[in-house]
Amino acid sequence: MQSPADAHVGTATTAVNPALGIIGNYSDADMASMQGAGAADALVEMEWAQAEPVRGKFDEKYFDRIATRISQLKSLGYVISFNTGIQNAPAWLLDLPGARYVDQFGETYTDSNEPNLIFGKQYRTLATRYLKKVFARLGGGFSIVRVGGGHWGELTYPFKLDPATGKLRNLYYAFDAAAKKSNPVPSWKPGQPSTKGQAAKFLTWYLNSLAAYQNWQITALRQAGYTGTAAVLYPSYGMRGGDFDKAVATNLAGTSSPEINGEVQRGYDATRQVAAIKDTGVVVYGTWAEQANTVAYLAGLAKAKGLRAMAETSHVCLPAQLPAVMQLARTNDLAALYIVRLQAGDIVKNATFLTTQR
Repeated sequence: MQSPADAHVGTATTAVNPALGIIGNYSDADMASMQGAGAADALVEMEWAQAEPVRGKFDEKYFDRIATRISQLKSLGYVISFNTGIQNAPAWLLDLPGARYVDQFGETYTDSNEPNLIFGKQYRTLATRYLKKVFARLGGGFSIVRVGGGHWGELTYPFKLDPATGKLRNLYYAFDAAAKKSNPVPSWKPGQPSTKGQAAKFLTWYLNSLAAYQNWQITALRQAGYTGTAAVLYPSYGMRGGDFDKAVATNLAGTSSPEINGEVQRGYDATRQVAAIKDTGVVVYGTWAEQANTVAYLAGLAKAKGLRAMAETSHVCLPAQLPAVMQLARTNDLAALYIVRLQAGDIVKNATFLTTQR
């Protein structure tokens, strides 16, 4: 079994067992037991908000703690995957004009602290400066560095639930001042009549803007000095064939099936996004490893692009699902499978499944 650091990014010619990665806060004893059972990779995460609490002033003690944890895990035999945490922006950035997302009703998104770097491009230099500090301080010897920049570090627009019903609200977060300047139909809003094709023009621009943000993040890693593998996190089930047309046919009113599920509003168009990738040092990373259709879908997109794929289990994955999840990872030739916050004993019990011969 190879680690993600050893996985060939391009199309594989010989199938190998996926590397087993670990995500979660575990004791050193648990990490050692999982490593002994076959786990190869451990995720270390940091947050921009903690690293740069004051603009231009970095918390060196925080960087020391991250560096120490990396060293501890390496001493236990792990390679390190890494999350830079640009989606957790500092308060000083979020207080700047245009640094937060705005929906079609003029409401500013404040439920979490992801910055509006999709349209607030004037703030991207601040993110790049932070990334340069990260890699200068911690080095670039990571198996992967995660790319997403949205909620939970995934490639996504924000979302809100209706507190009364628990259902997703029909919100499109592309109405801040900067977004309006590039919007091809700035006077049109989702749900309004689309007599001149406004809905299609808006949605094309909306989805392309997120794909462009993906590519900027990858470029920013390179500019910051990271030359290794970038893993783009594609969430949920994703938009599929016909979903674009279904949403447009109802003027993005939130009544089409993909909008009811939130795939469209959150920009989950992995087909478009993977096709837009220009950097060959990228892996396609799914965040729902126990969903067979999703794993196969993303692995297929990656293969068609000449890239490898990885996946992680969702927060609702049960220990009893691990054998099936691991079989999915092998069947779809994933370079790595990450298990998220399950009990160490359950991971150890099932880890040998990935070490057996095909």
